[in-house]
Order: sequence, then C-alpha cells, then structure tokens
Amino acid sequence: MNDHDQALADLHADLGYKRLKPTWAKLEILLGLSASGAGLLAAQYALSRPDADIAWGLVFGGLALFVLGGYLALAGHRSHLYQSNNALAAYLSAKIHSLTKAGSHEHPR
Repeated sequence: MNDHDQALADLHADLGYKRLKPTWAKLEILLGLSASGAGLLAAQYALSRPDADIAWGLVFGGLALFVLGGYLALAGHRSHLYQSNNALAAYLSAKIHSLTKAGSHEHPR
C-alpha cells in the first residue's frame, strides 16, 4: 500500500466513512439515465395519441420514471464527487503531514 492509499484509508478510519464503490456509482448513473430515457419515451408515446386515447396512467408513470431515473443518475454522480473529494483530502493531508515532518527536522524548537 503506497502513501496515498494509506492516507485515504486513514481518512476513512478517522472520519468513520465507508469506502465508496466506483462500480456501483457507474451502475447508478447507467440505470438512472436508462430509466429517464424510458420514462421520457413512455410519456412521449402516451401524449402523441389523439386526445381521446391518451393513457394518463402511462403519462404519469413515464414522468415518475423520468424523475426517479434522473435522481438515480445524480446520486451516482454525487458518489463520484465524494470519492474525488476524499482522495483529494487524503492527498492534501499526507502532503501537509510530510511537509510538517520534514520541517520539524530542519528547524528544532
């Protein structure tokens, strides 16, 4: 385990975070976008019928699928942002620690 991985593990341990899974975040995005597309197509199909034949259940179901799919895609994106922020915080923490350790050897107090 290199210094960066150790710093990230220390950050998770100190803050009580669970390690996020990038595969799950990608799957959330893929499923969310697929659901949004399917909801959009279903609602568009239902609304393209003549006025007397509009299936309002399909319209509202498509809208709900579109909204929930968008939420799922955004949740996956948020997971990626959290992973990136945790990695950056761990990198900065390790860098600050190495600089303070190096600085304490140069200037005894």
